Amino acid sequence: MREGTGPGNRESVSMTTQTPLRRPARLTRMTMIAAFLWSLLALPIGLWQLLDPATGPYSNDLFEPTIPLPAALPDWIAPAALVAAGLAGLLIARARPRLWPLTAVYAAVFGLLLTTVSAISVAGYLCAFAIPIAAVVVPVLLARGAAARVGTAAAIVAVLLGLGVTGVVDYGAVGAFAKMLGATMADLSGYLFTQVWTVAGGAIWAALTLQLVLMRRDGRPAPAWLAPERAARWGRVASWTAFACALPYGLVRMTWLTPWPYMGGPLGEDLPLETRVWGLLLGSAALGGGVLCLGLTQPWGERWPFWMFALRGRPVPPKVAIVPGAVMAAMFTCMAVPMVALGIRQGALDLVWSFPFYVWGPALGAATLAYAIRRGVVRPAR
Repeated sequence: MREGTGPGNRESVSMTTQTPLRRPARLTRMTMIAAFLWSLLALPIGLWQLLDPATGPYSNDLFEPTIPLPAALPDWIAPAALVAAGLAGLLIARARPRLWPLTAVYAAVFGLLLTTVSAISVAGYLCAFAIPIAAVVVPVLLARGAAARVGTAAAIVAVLLGLGVTGVVDYGAVGAFAKMLGATMADLSGYLFTQVWTVAGGAIWAALTLQLVLMRRDGRPAPAWLAPERAARWGRVASWTAFACALPYGLVRMTWLTPWPYMGGPLGEDLPLETRVWGLLLGSAALGGGVLCLGLTQPWGERWPFWMFALRGRPVPPKVAIVPGAVMAAMFTCMAVPMVALGIRQGALDLVWSFPFYVWGPALGAATLAYAIRRGVVRPAR
């Protein structure tokens, strides 16, 4: 008889799903503190925009709100409302179960309506930059033994020098581009900070809402779907759904390496080499993220695979998968409405199907939750 199908196991599953939910006191306290600090930051951000409307963080040309305010309203209305929301948030963050409708409103407004696509654009380019860095650093870290690490590092250095000497890679141009990008990021630092702060607020208030709803269930039987056996089933569906959502953008970007590059329509055959390289990096980042979604239900998501010589066979610490999975699930979910709105506004419907964040975010969140349940991080009280 297979494990998990015997009478004793069925009784264990039944007991698991009938035990009362435990109030997540420590987790709720951490989320409450995060919501309080987030609300505290709303005050200087709102005052900055209110007192300096010409150069405030929301005056940047890149800021394109999902739902713009009517032009007839005075400019001071929005920053004043932000200050008021911060003051109210300081009180709402007290984490009383009866306040969950208010925290849900904060999650919806800041997570879906006030976010823009700038945050995901920056995240995408950072991931693209991380790929060549990882290609250099990761093989050295995974090599087993000091001699193997030295040999791997020497081989990588030799390859990099060869690429520079033969002119395949122009390191001068790479350095100039990195310098230009750094200067641009510095100029946009205030704006980008507020965008990250907005997305973080949506995630924090959503997490607090979920925890407050669970607190209202204290003493009640845990739902049957919390059982690890159930989570394994719906988590597998969620992880494959998240993987599928990574394919449209990743595969479209990969067409830039072919004579038929496509992005919302044919781009022509004369794409510059640097543009094709960006297509490779961005496409690889998307497809790599999709593969990592599968890791939430695969054996190599719980034990390091054989090719990771220094770690193979050892258990994967749950937080290594849960933390980035939860962060990206929150990011994708917050990008759903602004990306669809941008596509409709610009008449670029390819943005709607190539960035299916409206499915990707919730699916990745569900897969991450199922992984946490199976690894014992989330469980009902015994």
